[in-house]
Amino acid sequence: MEINQIIRKALPQMDIKSQCDLPELTPEEKNSAIQAEKSRRARRFGISPEAITLSPEAIDKVLMFARKDKVSSQKINEYWEKIEKETPPVSLTVDQLREAFIARASHIARKEFVIDNYNRSILEKLFLYFTASDQAKEAGIDLNKGILLMGGLGTGKSTIMRCFSKNQHTSYKFVACMHLTYDFVEHGFSIIKDHCRIETIARNQYWQTEIGVCYDDMGTEEERRRYGDKVNAMTEIILNRYDMIPHNMTHITTNLNANDIEKYYGARVRSRMREMFNILTFDSSAPDRRK
Repeated sequence: MEINQIIRKALPQMDIKSQCDLPELTPEEKNSAIQAEKSRRARRFGISPEAITLSPEAIDKVLMFARKDKVSSQKINEYWEKIEKETPPVSLTVDQLREAFIARASHIARKEFVIDNYNRSILEKLFLYFTASDQAKEAGIDLNKGILLMGGLGTGKSTIMRCFSKNQHTSYKFVACMHLTYDFVEHGFSIIKDHCRIETIARNQYWQTEIGVCYDDMGTEEERRRYGDKVNAMTEIILNRYDMIPHNMTHITTNLNANDIEKYYGARVRSRMREMFNILTFDSSAPDRRK
């Protein structure tokens, strides 16, 4: 059954008290309705439509049905216009995002999330970034780069980036780096290939159909051997995404500092990350908020 037939059946029954409630037909619509009825009868009797003659009563009945059908067609058109009417994408101001962030962070952390002197500077930059604010550049934030959030254990890096995963700048999914090791051992280089493609989604509330990735806790994954080759999946992913994916579609959280990154991943990866990311670092005095 065609979708319009389904809609027609689902529409409320018309309350028609007289013919005056029905729309008039144009000459073309009248002729079309009469010819359609002649064709229907001709098929039934196996003769030519030209051989069919309709009585005045039959014509009146055909035109009455056509006028009722016109009402249904109008309602169907109204239905599709309502469905197809564009809803503008969600667009938050910095203040609105700040309020939404605090609510979501408190929900994730299961306690009130506090913006204080240890995280305020970083969060204010992230509010500018994830609203794609014109003021981001003044704050030293490049909207064409991703976010590299660095800091000690328990400073809230993962919670913060989880809260921003759906945003009007570039939404992203969350991937634990530790799991990449196990996925690589099980599935091999196809995992790396999967992470070097832009993921598509059904259009979200921000009208986005493509999303990025936030790699959480870089440095917790391990090198693993596959067919004798020792490979670090994150190294391969970073180098490939640098070449193949817009930089603002990749984000990372890590406990490592810049020297650690070079030690574990090499100077080339450190150099690429410098180009790919806005680097935001928690002060070493930032407290462990898990306590």
